[in-house]
Amino acid sequence: DQPVILKGTITRMEWINPHTWMHVDVVNEDGTVTPWMIEGGTPNTLMRRGFTMETVKVGTEITVDGFRARNGANRANGRDLVLADGSRLFMGSLGTNAPGDEEREPA
Repeated sequence: DQPVILKGTITRMEWINPHTWMHVDVVNEDGTVTPWMIEGGTPNTLMRRGFTMETVKVGTEITVDGFRARNGANRANGRDLVLADGSRLFMGSLGTNAPGDEEREPA
């Protein structure tokens, strides 16, 4: 029940089963950088949704809408990924049971 919207730069993308992991450096208001790990669906699922090695390569500026880990760590389950051109990709799983999940449509 901790929704987050993170804006940052991809530093690493792990295409591993059972979930992908996107590593993102988020610049805070005070100029410091906080590394985040964003969990996504399986590699196969993301590729079927339009993700490619080019759309999530290191250095890409993105915005991620998701839910922070329950323990407060800088980890989140990603829902939507927005690229600099405004295109949206759904990176989560349907039916996550997260608050508001029933109200939010995948991109």
